[in-house]
Amino acid sequence: MNALPLAARLGFTLWMLIWVPLIWWAYGPQNFLWLCNLALFLVLYAVWAGNRLVLSSQAGMVTLIGIVWTLDLLVGLIMGGSPTGATAYMWDESLPLAARLASLYHVALPIFLLWCLVRLGYDRRGPWLQCLIGSVGILGGWLLTEPERNINWIFEPFGMEQVWFPEPVYVALVLLAYPLMIYLPGHYLVRWIVARFRGRLEAD
Repeated sequence: MNALPLAARLGFTLWMLIWVPLIWWAYGPQNFLWLCNLALFLVLYAVWAGNRLVLSSQAGMVTLIGIVWTLDLLVGLIMGGSPTGATAYMWDESLPLAARLASLYHVALPIFLLWCLVRLGYDRRGPWLQCLIGSVGILGGWLLTEPERNINWIFEPFGMEQVWFPEPVYVALVLLAYPLMIYLPGHYLVRWIVARFRGRLEAD
């Protein structure tokens, strides 16, 4: 039996029914190769299947990136622009406002995922699955999209032109860097958060 309430599953599905056509219209289907965007499709499957392994695979990345994205946005609102470039598109008036506002899911999705995992439990195999999923997304961004899109920062890290390594070598380094800098730190963060909240629920 799925431990996630039907209302939560239906609510997330409704969000996806709004978000998918909006992003397709604003940016095109290639934009779905961003790892955080891929995560939304995987979460949609997992909440209906009650699959805690798939949810756990996305939780570390989504939570860590969500924290960085939200902080960057907040600082940008004060400074008048993104300090790192991560949320610079939020100030790009050439992009539809609705599509830019849709990116606020970076704030809500980590909370939703953590809530799901507190109910279902965290699967420690998650980051290993994410290494596979993330590699597919990174290679897809490299092979299937235009460099100006810079999907998953595969062409220009933090908006800087990549001139230090031959392109295949740089891609290999990115494939190694994502697990070390995002998946594993996110894994330990989520595991700690879920353990604390599950402990409180069991105590109650």
